[in-house]
Amino acid sequence: MGVYLRGKVWWYVFEYQGRKIQESSGFTNKTAALRAEAKRRADLIDRRAGFTKLKLAPKFEEFVEQFLEWSEQQHRPKTHGLHEWNCQTLNRFFKGKYLDEITSEMVEDFKSARKHERRQKAKDGRTVKNATVNRALTTLKLLFHQAERSGYAVKNPVIGVAMFREPLDSMRVISFEEQAAYLSETSQPLSDIAKVMLDTGMRPEEVFRMRAENIDFKQKTIFNPFGKTKAARRTIPMTDDVLSLLKVRAKEGTRMGTPFLFPSPHNVQKPIGSVKKAHKAAVERAKIKRHFRLYDLRHTFATRAVASGADLPTLSALLGHASIQMTMRYVHPAAEQKRVAIERFEKFRTDATIAAAMAQKSQGVTTKVTTVGRVN
Repeated sequence: MGVYLRGKVWWYVFEYQGRKIQESSGFTNKTAALRAEAKRRADLIDRRAGFTKLKLAPKFEEFVEQFLEWSEQQHRPKTHGLHEWNCQTLNRFFKGKYLDEITSEMVEDFKSARKHERRQKAKDGRTVKNATVNRALTTLKLLFHQAERSGYAVKNPVIGVAMFREPLDSMRVISFEEQAAYLSETSQPLSDIAKVMLDTGMRPEEVFRMRAENIDFKQKTIFNPFGKTKAARRTIPMTDDVLSLLKVRAKEGTRMGTPFLFPSPHNVQKPIGSVKKAHKAAVERAKIKRHFRLYDLRHTFATRAVASGADLPTLSALLGHASIQMTMRYVHPAAEQKRVAIERFEKFRTDATIAAAMAQKSQGVTTKVTTVGRVN
């Protein structure tokens, strides 16, 4: 027990309350490393003596259980499920380590190793996507944040670790031809869900959980009471097509004794949970080759709304975004829209140039008015 050299940096190791403390001092000087070890020992003793309220950090896998219990109470089932899945991956890398032993360097190692792992069920050897690694880092960051709030003596090692870049082209807008082909192959309730998304821009989960009590058929509005932000909890106007569609669904819901417009086929007292299989089958039958997710219908609505003249603040409110910057990521101008924009710009520039030239020519010149007789 004591200090030892590891590369160019001195590390210290000692036992405290049956636990092995082995950490980098961060110093290349032995004397400084000894002082760092003494300070670390003193900090532990102070905590034990009650001079500080901070608690000794537990092992990673132990706190994961606490974190998931908290998440289950705080998050929606889908969000909690994502954290649960990510924690399984994180446990493979950090199990057996105390929270305060995990450093930013270890997080970087996890980030790199995870990126080079093969995807599950991938037959072509493709590795894990950047977005998948980023979601795990988000869970890890939240886990440490919760540990800090729980009074454990830890520092968040994810702070300062850069996320991988995620391609913006993963957001896709379908054409009207693709829409017609897709809708002709969709089964219910997917067909109605897709139509609502295309005409309102609502998220799939928002449509799934739609209740009759939140529909105002007189005012032609839908109230969405769910969401992480105030902006997400919003009132959305309906088109005539959506109004007619939802009236039929509300009537059917009353007959079935369910408050949901899209009830689960297994339990009508719960909303439908997913239409992934139906969507995938419809895409295949419609022979749409490019990757197409159900969520892309939301992007399609946003782009079409802008093309039809909607301004960004209004669109942001319709989509339930907390900032216009997020809304701008959803808007994908088509090639035709770009061409029309350039033509308008060109006409504006030409007219302004001609007007300026005429004004300059007329300065200082006396204008003569000549009456010309009519020639028979």
